[in-house]
Amino acid sequence: MSHEIRTADPEEQHIQRELGAIFRTSIFPISICLAALFAVFAALHLLVLPPALRFPMSVLALVSAATSVVVGVSIAREWVASRFAPLAGFVLVGLCLLNSAIHMSVMGDELQSTNFGLLLVATGLFFLSRLHLAIAVALIVVVWFTTALSIGGFQNGNIHFASMMLIAAVIAILAHEIRMRGIRRLIAMRAEASVHERKLAKALAKAKLVVRVERENKAKTEFLANMSHELRTPLNAVLGFSEAMSQELFGPLGHRRYVEYANDIHDAGAHLLSLVNDILDLSRIELEGMTLTTQKIDFARVCSNCLSIVSGRAARGGVRLEFEGMPPFPDIETDERRLKQVLINLLSNAVKFTPSGGSVSLDIDAAPNGGAVIRVRDTGIGMSAQELDNALQPFWQADVGLDRSFEGTGLGLALVNELLRMMQGRLGLESEPGTGTVATVTLPRRIQPSARAIA
Repeated sequence: MSHEIRTADPEEQHIQRELGAIFRTSIFPISICLAALFAVFAALHLLVLPPALRFPMSVLALVSAATSVVVGVSIAREWVASRFAPLAGFVLVGLCLLNSAIHMSVMGDELQSTNFGLLLVATGLFFLSRLHLAIAVALIVVVWFTTALSIGGFQNGNIHFASMMLIAAVIAILAHEIRMRGIRRLIAMRAEASVHERKLAKALAKAKLVVRVERENKAKTEFLANMSHELRTPLNAVLGFSEAMSQELFGPLGHRRYVEYANDIHDAGAHLLSLVNDILDLSRIELEGMTLTTQKIDFARVCSNCLSIVSGRAARGGVRLEFEGMPPFPDIETDERRLKQVLINLLSNAVKFTPSGGSVSLDIDAAPNGGAVIRVRDTGIGMSAQELDNALQPFWQADVGLDRSFEGTGLGLALVNELLRMMQGRLGLESEPGTGTVATVTLPRRIQPSARAIA
């Protein structure tokens, strides 16, 4: 396991935990392999060692094999806490070192130094901590040097085995560094993959949410379109019959209150039909779009028609209508029907929110790019900055509550905004509470062909 590093870096802490887990899981297979080797050595000792050494050396090898198995099983079954995994690793190294030192000492053979060299290389492949590797290398070198001196291995000044041990230590360090770099890179790549996987999962969840919201929104739009279409038929009948009754086409109704009631029914039905038409237009834009028919606009005629349509309501509310446009008017090509719908909605909205004695004006100027700029000004109640942000949302109303003073569903500005988007124009609103509102419509010189049919 990697030695403990006190660091505030979460990434380094994660790497240290992963290195510890890798080292802990490697102890069991290594201990089993060592146990098998010690068992083989126990058998070989009975065959090749001098008779006096056969039994004690075989017993030592068997005890080492049993100890290796106990260490490996204890770690694998978590009988030993994870923090003691390095200690278990040193026990395995100690068993190998003990067998090598005793074998070299009792045999008095300097050639057994190769066992220490192999053990050095093995520790470089075993430990995942520079500190633990340094301790193991120092321990092996000290034990080897002490054992070699005890048997007179350096009496003739032979440094061959000293060079071998140095080379083995260098190989152990190189092997350790190469392995550590590879493991660290794999851990980092796995962490990056985990981060990407989480991001992908979040993106997928978000995409599913968007699809669900779009599906629900489309279902809502289809419902509104179907309901609006179904409502228009009975409303047309209500309008037709109430108009016939108010005009007494088939004879007098009797009491004059009946005529007033018929007019009220007709006005209410006409208002409801206008709301249904707005909903139907919005739904059609969201679902299948509208086809635009472009033509040159006669602003004098268009503005006169729009002002005359809202003049009745303005007169009833005591609001003065003014047309401030002066010829020559801009020469543009757009959809006249949709332009009238935009202007009527803006003028109606301005009249509705302007108290008696106020005024609503319509002005037209040429835009620098050859288009047209249309302004509808009123001296009404105005809107705050927050209300301006919400004004273009469908069904939003400045005056809310059961006791509100102004009727409507809040579709007018939203519909105007969608219609202008189709006409490649834009709507701007400027307002302050108590000072009125200025709605600015900007239209291009002509609609590009790609926008004539908005799907």
